Amino acid sequence: MLGQHNGSVGWSIALHGTMLVGIMLSFRWSLTPQVAAAPAPIQGVIVDQTVLKKEQQRREQETQHKQAEERQRKELVEQQQREKEAADKREHDRQIAEQREREERVAKQKAEQEAREKQTREDAARKQKEALEAKQKAQAEDELRRELASENEHNDAVQSGVLDEYKRAIQNKIEQNWNQPPSAKTGLECRVNVVQLLTGDVVDAKVDPSHCNGDEAVRRSIEAAVQKASPLPKAPSQAVFERSLVVTFKPDIDGAR
Repeated sequence: MLGQHNGSVGWSIALHGTMLVGIMLSFRWSLTPQVAAAPAPIQGVIVDQTVLKKEQQRREQETQHKQAEERQRKELVEQQQREKEAADKREHDRQIAEQREREERVAKQKAEQEAREKQTREDAARKQKEALEAKQKAQAEDELRRELASENEHNDAVQSGVLDEYKRAIQNKIEQNWNQPPSAKTGLECRVNVVQLLTGDVVDAKVDPSHCNGDEAVRRSIEAAVQKASPLPKAPSQAVFERSLVVTFKPDIDGAR
């Protein structure tokens, strides 16, 4: 028991001695001039400027990063706009090309249709012309045959005296309808151009002054006689009929008339 008590006392004395030494050292430190503590604020300023510089660099980097991102975004938008414009232009050019192709195709089809229609019209006109020419040729051949036949018949009528008899019948009827004027003289002879229809109806009658030895009154009386004699004696045949004929008016003035 006594040993333990002595140990406790010793430990207590040591502890109090240590505390006393500490107090004395503290008191001595507080009395010593504080010269070495002055640089501490400068170290703090240096630390603050470094932090500020780093913060400024960080902000500049952030700003540059944002500017780079903005440039990239603008470049991307511009690129997309250029691509869109290029795509729109290609689409527009494609539509224009298709429209031009359609117009050319329609124009070609129209031209081909017009060419076919023109060819059809030309073929129809050619066939019509050929048919008309063939018809005219046939008519001309028929007319020629009729003229030849009529000419032959006319020659036969001349040779047989039928034509002379026909003209004498016309001359006699004109003389029968003539009212002799006082100025008519013996030996009167006038050539009369007569135009008649197939029925014998007189269309016109003119005395040729260069082939008439009568005066104006005589010529007018002869023309009146031809009109009064209408219709003239009918021709015995088609070959003998003459639409325009020349009648020699030569009456017998010394006769009973």
